[in-house]
Amino acid sequence: MVNYRDPAKVARDLWTVVKLWHTVDGLYIWEFFTTLDYEWSVIRRRRPYQWSIWVYSLTRLATLWAVILNIIGFDVTNPINCQAWLTFELVFAYVAFASASLLIALRTIAIWNKNKYLMVAVYSVWLANVALLIRGIVKLRAEWTTAGLQGSCAILNTDSSKANIVAMLVTDVILLAIMLVGLFRLRHRADHPVGLTRLLWTQGVILLVFATIAQVPPAVFICLNLSDPFNLMFQTPALITMSIASTRMYRSLSDFSSADISPSTTQTRSAPGTKLTFAGPVQLNHMEVTVHTNSEQYPSQTSQYGLYIGTDGQLSDKPPRLGDDDVESSSNGEK
Repeated sequence: MVNYRDPAKVARDLWTVVKLWHTVDGLYIWEFFTTLDYEWSVIRRRRPYQWSIWVYSLTRLATLWAVILNIIGFDVTNPINCQAWLTFELVFAYVAFASASLLIALRTIAIWNKNKYLMVAVYSVWLANVALLIRGIVKLRAEWTTAGLQGSCAILNTDSSKANIVAMLVTDVILLAIMLVGLFRLRHRADHPVGLTRLLWTQGVILLVFATIAQVPPAVFICLNLSDPFNLMFQTPALITMSIASTRMYRSLSDFSSADISPSTTQTRSAPGTKLTFAGPVQLNHMEVTVHTNSEQYPSQTSQYGLYIGTDGQLSDKPPRLGDDDVESSSNGEK
């Protein structure tokens, strides 16, 4: 039987952890800098501002700092204060985890139309997860070692973070399950855009799959508690996966602009003694409207108006800017 706690075995496994973490760290650095155009477009007001952009940016920046500290801790050649390094590393990593979960929580609340009881339940679950993450920061210890790594920081008593690792998995699965239930309720509502519902449903399923794939391995290995390297091995990949998945879903939803809207809107234009109602969808750019009025001022009168309907469904007395060659005027018989 393999002795996973043999010093030579631990040194080899720790070296494997370092190489794996460097790989996913490089992946995230590439992801961060190749998607900066989204924040830049918000800063330049080319995209509408939403306050949730702060949660999105916090997720990305906290993950980036966790990655940078991760590289520093394992690549330095001179002894450093490993406990201070670990504390800052955990703070940024757990802030990234918490903010990624908050993005899921905010979407869940929006899908349930800000139901008060659901908001209390969702925020309670999320705050419980945050409390356990803080506990994990306090419990873990690190020290400088030269065993097999020519000098680096080694994280000790990794089994003490079992509660917060399992809590992160449970929290995200609960939030995603609540989201999917809310989406299932919207699937047959005629007043909800079909394309948007399909997008949210697809993203919810993908997020659930990513949460399972990313967070089940670290939870399983830390419960088995084979050794410190195995307890740590999949934690950084889980962080990178959840950060990339949640922020990509956020950008995808923000970019969504072609929802299949159900034809249930009604446009109304009012005039003295007259009310015109048009039920969508309207495919024509121009239509003739016959108005019958019956009032004291005009006992009986029939009039014809040429009304133009734009692509946004709004009425206008003037022809649209595009397609003027195809517009026919019924009032004077000219094109």
